[in-house]
Amino acid sequence: MRNWHFSNFYFFYFTTVGVIVPYWSLYLQHKGFNAAQIGQLMAVLLVTKVIAPNIWAAFADNIALRKGSSLGLIKYATLATLAVYVCTYWLADFWAMAIAMFGFCVFWNACLPQIEAATLNHLADKKEQYGLIRLWGSVGFIVTVSGLGWLMDFTGPSAILPAGALALLCLFFASLLMRDANLVPEKDGEREGQKIISDKSLVIPLAKLLNRKVLILLSLCVLMQISHAPFYTFFSIYLESYGYSKFHIGMLWSIGVVFEIAIFIFGYRLLRRFALGSLLAFTFVVAALRWVLLARFPEQESIILFTQILHAITYGLYHSVMIQLIDTLFQGRYQIRGQALYSGVTFGLGGAIGSFVSGFIWSTFGQNQLFYGAGVLMFLVCVFSLFFIRKFSEQST
Repeated sequence: MRNWHFSNFYFFYFTTVGVIVPYWSLYLQHKGFNAAQIGQLMAVLLVTKVIAPNIWAAFADNIALRKGSSLGLIKYATLATLAVYVCTYWLADFWAMAIAMFGFCVFWNACLPQIEAATLNHLADKKEQYGLIRLWGSVGFIVTVSGLGWLMDFTGPSAILPAGALALLCLFFASLLMRDANLVPEKDGEREGQKIISDKSLVIPLAKLLNRKVLILLSLCVLMQISHAPFYTFFSIYLESYGYSKFHIGMLWSIGVVFEIAIFIFGYRLLRRFALGSLLAFTFVVAALRWVLLARFPEQESIILFTQILHAITYGLYHSVMIQLIDTLFQGRYQIRGQALYSGVTFGLGGAIGSFVSGFIWSTFGQNQLFYGAGVLMFLVCVFSLFFIRKFSEQST
């Protein structure tokens, strides 16, 4: 089974993530924006995940029905992302920056759900091997975040924009190599004993969205991502305020992803042994612990290191569980749209709400209180989730 073209795309996609997620807030600070404005701009970056991936995914699904693969769309998305991204170099006005960020993220956020669905299609009945492909994204993230952190100790945040442009250029070239040999065009009538129903709508049917399990699961995931927003938006600024160098910050980001890779490599054993619902609740408990420790001991390097190791659970294991849960809930022609919905509602809506609120909490109550609040939120989410573990487990069998 040829997986290299998927691994290659994941590598460069998360290279761009390694520029934007840890360091874009530092770039905005460098451009003169305050904490509240940074929170709002990062919310703009994330809110595009709510709508854009679902629209792109709907078109991708319909193209896949006719041509057997929709991966050709990705090359246009990556090229458009690069073109709009470089415009931010000349922008210092809040609204101009907001519009530009919205523009490039509309295209950037269109890529991942399509790749997630295409990867699962490619793996067929070996979906537990997803982590072995996805881990190359984590490798790309580590290389970028550590290398760029080291570079910024010499150049300052001015290196962030060209690093992102280079990463996006490489992503475009990676998109040109994408292939998916498993997909074939569908035709009206019978295929493999199953009747195919024509459906060219651009949205997931309301009946699927109003499914109780879907609503509960997505609600929990939104809250999970709201709790992560202070980390993704302000972690670098938070550590810098306590005297950490940019190289040190980059290494801490990298360490978290190193352990995330370990989960992607060995986590399939957990997915086989334990119910998905139980694993999901476990990630909520660990997230609560992580944010409280980060709030309480920011000057204790060993504690901060430990909280980064926990990233393996709060992102790596959590994401692996969610990818499979969503795959069981949205199959066939709704597969890409299901992954887009997961990405949009959780990372998009949850991240946007969290980023927007985080800026005000940081400015009004203080940075430590922001992370304490995230920890309390996840404790409540964990308690709530315990009532639905069995339902998630039943859905995943």
